[in-house]
Amino acid sequence: MRFAIVIFLLISIAEAKSYSFKKIEEMPTSYAKDYYTWRFILEEKTSKKEALKAYKWTKHKSYKLKKAIKKKVGYIPKIDKTTSKKDPKNFIIYPLTASKKSKKALKNLYQKIKKQGKYSDVLKVMSNNEPFKILTTMPPSTQCYIFNGVSSKYRKRYFNKHFSPSQLEELIHEEQFNKTITKIVTTHELQEAKKSLIFFIKDNNLTFQSNFFLAMNAIEFKKLKVAKKFLEIARKKTIFQSKFDQIDFWLYLVTKEKSYLKKLLNSSDINLYTLRARDILDEPYPKVITPHFEFIDIKNFDITNPIHWEKIKIQIKNNPKEADKIAKNFKSSQTIGVYSYLKEKATNYKKPYYPMPYPLAMWGFSKERIALIYAIARQESRFIPASVSPSYALGMMQIMPFLVKHLAKERRKKIDLDDMFNPYVSVNYANQHLDYLTKWLYHPLFIAYAYNGGIGFTRSTLRKRELFKKGAFEPFLSMELISNHESREYGKKVLANYVVYLNLLGIQTEVSDLLKNLDNPSQTDRFRK
Repeated sequence: MRFAIVIFLLISIAEAKSYSFKKIEEMPTSYAKDYYTWRFILEEKTSKKEALKAYKWTKHKSYKLKKAIKKKVGYIPKIDKTTSKKDPKNFIIYPLTASKKSKKALKNLYQKIKKQGKYSDVLKVMSNNEPFKILTTMPPSTQCYIFNGVSSKYRKRYFNKHFSPSQLEELIHEEQFNKTITKIVTTHELQEAKKSLIFFIKDNNLTFQSNFFLAMNAIEFKKLKVAKKFLEIARKKTIFQSKFDQIDFWLYLVTKEKSYLKKLLNSSDINLYTLRARDILDEPYPKVITPHFEFIDIKNFDITNPIHWEKIKIQIKNNPKEADKIAKNFKSSQTIGVYSYLKEKATNYKKPYYPMPYPLAMWGFSKERIALIYAIARQESRFIPASVSPSYALGMMQIMPFLVKHLAKERRKKIDLDDMFNPYVSVNYANQHLDYLTKWLYHPLFIAYAYNGGIGFTRSTLRKRELFKKGAFEPFLSMELISNHESREYGKKVLANYVVYLNLLGIQTEVSDLLKNLDNPSQTDRFRK
């Protein structure tokens, strides 16, 4: 029976779902609706009038959507917004645009607009021979706007300067400074700017992430007392268990006080920090829930239909207390992902569910590959086959449309994007992509970076000499300083998932074992020498 189900799902790859204008309009507002709207706009038979109407109802005006509508009608429609009156004397030029021009061109342009009676803070700063000096005379919001907006190359060349204490006193009350801190701390070449961010302070208006980064920055310069203070401030600025765990683990690393590790034993969250704490204290890993069900046909629910899944999400959003009750309707081997998602939500994520659905999709795979696929799928979609992301990553394995087409081309096969909602097809294509990634990367953390941020990003990250080296706080410090926020958090979560799934598959593994060799390229990747 199970083989019959798999064969049916594999050979019944759906015809392209060509929804009508009216059908899409009736869909609930969601990324799934945006995805079908995008596909509708791309169709040759869609009229310009229909495309413009469809574009208006989308939830998120993604790059793909804008590109599609421009191709169809020749321009990107403006969205009605209440905007403040613009100053006609303000010459608008974005910092990124200006940073691509020569100093001579910027000076000529600045002189030209001044003769016209106009002004530009951006040009005033960037046309000067000492742009950072002029930047410090600007209001805090303008300083952050320009610093954050220029290219990375320009920032390293002209803005790698020391921020004065009085300048910082103003900047720490500016919301945009949070982004500035991230850019400084995660850019190794900005050493002078980084040094100036080591300061004592009782409290500030900065975010959790900024205080955490300031702590990491202080640790990099061996200022552990400063780091401890920023960690303590950061702890007051979050409500999430995973963030409490992150802070407590770093407080242990900074102070070596085991009381912080004992706090981690009581955490309801399974993550890199709680697993490592258990290794240090020689405590067993927490038990997880892995449901198993027979195949039951769920009426009026198609696991490959994003709109069916969207309606479940809306139902839970409107009645969050009904999650446990609704979960009982999905006790089937084909809907274990939906069931587990709802059960975790019902417990407010206090009980960890680690389902292992669609095992026949991985028939013949090594246990390590199965664990990796499950680790990625849990993070990508929580095993929901019909998931659609804001950027239209599709299916349980969240594969981007361009990659779907590339993988299909390698197979010399035609495929419709909707086929990614079939979990067996999704796993099959993800496995093909992992075959490529694992030719270059041997460690699950680095494979996760590449799966999320791309292999180019991972290559450039690993080739930075300051990351994943030997050191007192390694490899944790390097893992916290990955420049891409999404990939940084994604990698840590996938690594923790991977350890859990290896153990579920009978391969006894501690996360500590996988953290030992990240500074040894021969065991982790082909990009470093």
